[in-house]
Formats: sequence, structure tokens, C-alpha cells
Amino acid sequence: MVVFRLIMFRPFVGEVISAKLKESDTNGLRLTLGFFDDIYIPVDALPKPSHHEPDPEHKGQIVWIWEHEGGTYPVEWTDEIRFRVVSVKYPQIPVEQSNDTKPFAPMVITGSLNADGLGPLAWWV
Repeated sequence: MVVFRLIMFRPFVGEVISAKLKESDTNGLRLTLGFFDDIYIPVDALPKPSHHEPDPEHKGQIVWIWEHEGGTYPVEWTDEIRFRVVSVKYPQIPVEQSNDTKPFAPMVITGSLNADGLGPLAWWV
């Protein structure tokens, strides 16, 4: 007899999850939970108005900045970031994959920061 435990991560649309920033570029943000890294926040799902500036501390990366009521609120690398799940997709497994492509992601989550209470926790304290 074989006994085992299975823990499954399967977020639902509308769920609010906390994550950390993994990458930031002109396409938006990529977040990580530590055990799962395929969470994307596209530019159109960032709070409006937002703009980006080059990140002096992380070469090749940018900092997204939300402008609200005369203040500026950057998305920092150390922030805990709350996002709302907009979609969960399960891409088809590729038959062949070249060595220079990024590894296959069995699940891809698209999220949004465009609502009250979402984004870095530092924005709301």
C-alpha cells in the first residue's frame, strides 16, 4: 500500500493573493510566490495613471510608479504585493522545445493591481 499527500495550488478568478516582485519591464510585472513564478500583471492591469522609470539598482529592469492625488507610489523589489486573479490558463504541453526558450509553464496566472487595496501593502498603510 502506498500512502501520500498531495497539495495542489489552483487559484480561482477573483481571488486576492500576496506575492513578491520577480521581474519588472515595459510589459508589466512578473510576480512570484516562491514555489510558483508564472504570475503576470500586464501594463493595462496596473493602477492608472502609472509610468515607468529605469531602475538604477537592477540593470535592465524598470520601476513602475503609480501617480495618485499628487503622490508617487513605486512598486519596490522588497514589497509584498496583493493582486487579484483575472485569469488562470493551462497552456498546451509543447511536443518539442528548443534549448533557448524559457521553460514550459503548466499554468499561467494573469492578475490585476487596478483596484483599492491591491498593489504593494506599503501603499495602503
